[in-house]
Amino acid sequence: LALCCICSWGIWGFLAKLVTAKGMHPVALSAVSSLTTALTAWIAFFFLAGAPWDKTSGHIPFALLVGILGSVGAITFFLALQHGRASLVVPLSALYPAITILLSFFFL
Repeated sequence: LALCCICSWGIWGFLAKLVTAKGMHPVALSAVSSLTTALTAWIAFFFLAGAPWDKTSGHIPFALLVGILGSVGAITFFLALQHGRASLVVPLSALYPAITILLSFFFL
């Protein structure tokens, strides 16, 4: 699964650069990508998740925040690809786990 993730994200970054280089606006790319992601996620949810989530657990606001932050990250990533070299933008954006580590250290 990790290898599939690495390959998918590697091809994703490459194709995103090609699409922005061909003139698609990064926000339009993010919109199309988000719609496709939503469809894929719902299909995976119904086929792989099993039981539905517990709506009373209070996780939905955090899930919405995850979606917002993911969208902001994707839009800024696509904007960076439009203006920069993929060979720099993709590795630099891959430093995001450092933020997760810092937040985990201070809050967990």
